[in-house]
Amino acid sequence: MIFRWPLPFSLIQPGALLKRLHSSTVAWFWVFNGLRLATGILLLPLVLRKLSTEELGMYYVFLSQVALAPVIDFGFSPTILRFVSYAMGGAETIQPQGVSKSTGTSPNFGLLWQLFFTTRALYRVLALVLLVILGIWGTYIVNLRVLETPCPRVTWVAWGITLIATVLNIYSSWAPVFLRGMNEVLISVRITVLASGVRFAVAAGLFLAGAGLMSLPLGDLTGSVIQQVIARGACLRRLRRAPSTKRSDVWQQLRIIWPNSWRLGLVTMGGYLTVNANTLICLKVLGLAANARYGLSIQLLGIISGMASAWTQVKWPIIGQHRARHDYAAIQQIFWPRMWLQYLTFLAMAAGLLVCGQPLLQSLGSNKQMLALPWLALLALNSFLEMQTSIWGTLITTENRIPFLWPSLASKLLSFGLSLTFIYTTSLGLGALVLAPFLAHCLFDYWYWPIHAARGIQTSLARFMFSRPKGKPGTL
Repeated sequence: MIFRWPLPFSLIQPGALLKRLHSSTVAWFWVFNGLRLATGILLLPLVLRKLSTEELGMYYVFLSQVALAPVIDFGFSPTILRFVSYAMGGAETIQPQGVSKSTGTSPNFGLLWQLFFTTRALYRVLALVLLVILGIWGTYIVNLRVLETPCPRVTWVAWGITLIATVLNIYSSWAPVFLRGMNEVLISVRITVLASGVRFAVAAGLFLAGAGLMSLPLGDLTGSVIQQVIARGACLRRLRRAPSTKRSDVWQQLRIIWPNSWRLGLVTMGGYLTVNANTLICLKVLGLAANARYGLSIQLLGIISGMASAWTQVKWPIIGQHRARHDYAAIQQIFWPRMWLQYLTFLAMAAGLLVCGQPLLQSLGSNKQMLALPWLALLALNSFLEMQTSIWGTLITTENRIPFLWPSLASKLLSFGLSLTFIYTTSLGLGALVLAPFLAHCLFDYWYWPIHAARGIQTSLARFMFSRPKGKPGTL
């Protein structure tokens, strides 16, 4: 259902509005994103106040090691979510490429249980891999400067807790993903919000109590345990009695999951490396002050993109179910309003950032600067095009295909080359890091993949964009 104006009187009443927001998955996604932002903002003063200069430096060493965890996932989460949604749509089997035709509308609980056992086993392996990598490399990095901290023994304890919390955090992520695949998106997000709130509360309380470097990892550890226990229990309650599943079934499912997982993993890693490459170029050539302006602008637009993407994020599981049934009309009816809500949300928030962003920073007494307005506007346009390409690309992945892997990596490599060329041969300054990715991706990615994805749901891009499909789009 789409909000229409004027709104019904019952919806304007505070009680009815709060009830609707409480049952809105999009609203809970916004709460989660807002909580992540608030955690960074509110914990930073405590970090700066409670840690010495040496401990602060070690704190950022810990964070740099923890940042490796999402990379270890390597595309497994979205692939598993997609296969679970196929099973919920009645698919009899899953396959490495493409979608087999569903013969019914009821969930295939036998396949769901196979995916459940496979996912659990897979994330145990991923957690073990992360433990080995961080246990060796992370410990080596910490050891380089541990003697400079006020109490090396406490630092080592803090690092040990950080290691355990990071490993448990990646393991505990599988159950919420499985829930989302079963179209229990609202429950999954509520559990994630609860775990994030616990992380923040425990970390803040321990900082105030003087726990220092151990505060944040203990908060992460507590939140991960709560998330895993509650989410796993929710999964089991929604599945029927477990059938007998052989170990060979698990390995068979892993062989099916792997082909598209590594492709998504490379796409994700390419984006991760591109951002870090631009940051490195900025630091080396333009300095810390310029990097602060560039980083702040990227961060704020990233927040806007994340908030806007909630409209489509909550619908990928149900779209996956309709893809398993090859029901293209239903996909169009669900995707069309969500696409426009995401576009309009981004444009409205980006316009607010362009008009009010810098004045608001100054009114808060901050001396921080964003990019100059023309470059900020181009960066916002690039972020919008990147976001819309991402949602169309995600629609393509519901076909269980990743055709955009090599073109995407080629565009990112071209973007890096253009950034280096512009930064050293022109006087664009920070504008080089904005113009390069815009030009590189406009050559192909930004226009081709939306056209390709629209064909995949039996329509054309122009007809789909400006002609609303018939039928009910679903609820907020």
